Amino acid sequence: MSAFELRIIIFLIGLLVLALIYYYGTKKPAHTRAEIDEDELFQIEPQINEPVVEEVKSEVKQGVTTSERKVVTLFLHAKDGLQFDWHQIKDASGKAGLEYSDDHLFYRYRRIGSEKKALFLVANMLKPGVFDPDLRTTGLVFIMTLPGEMNALDLWDTMFPVAKRMEELLDGSLTDENHSAFSRQRIASMREEMRTFESTET
Repeated sequence: MSAFELRIIIFLIGLLVLALIYYYGTKKPAHTRAEIDEDELFQIEPQINEPVVEEVKSEVKQGVTTSERKVVTLFLHAKDGLQFDWHQIKDASGKAGLEYSDDHLFYRYRRIGSEKKALFLVANMLKPGVFDPDLRTTGLVFIMTLPGEMNALDLWDTMFPVAKRMEELLDGSLTDENHSAFSRQRIASMREEMRTFESTET
């Protein structure tokens, strides 16, 4: 496993916790216990407070020893009352140019000669974040870290179309890190964020 993949998995653990603190703490679940066993979800204390959130952020940062990083996440939700199953996800991922890895996550790679470098990954929103043949899940999370194998805007322009293609193939709903739908304005602001990040790194 490359240093990039190790770093992004470290971020993945922290991001899934933070995202689910937000998601399950502020949104009423659309699924009943009969549809999803609660044991399958990340177990997070309902009365989470700011010091705990800051502690999680600190733990994530401890895994990073280089300069400033930016993590970009997109969420693909199944429609209310529905779930994605393994066969749907695997088929859609193949059509969208994603590859299933030995760590049970999907990656988009950049190939240069005989080498391939991970650009971003796709994880399961449910515990423990990986995919398996018996999977049923309410959503996926797309994650990339900056700086990466390409400049920030090129990485965004690679990941976002893949996420949109998966949204189409799985008939889901794509949102940003705040679980808000993508408008033209939001897409434009994300691209501007990528440009700004790149300018601060040079």
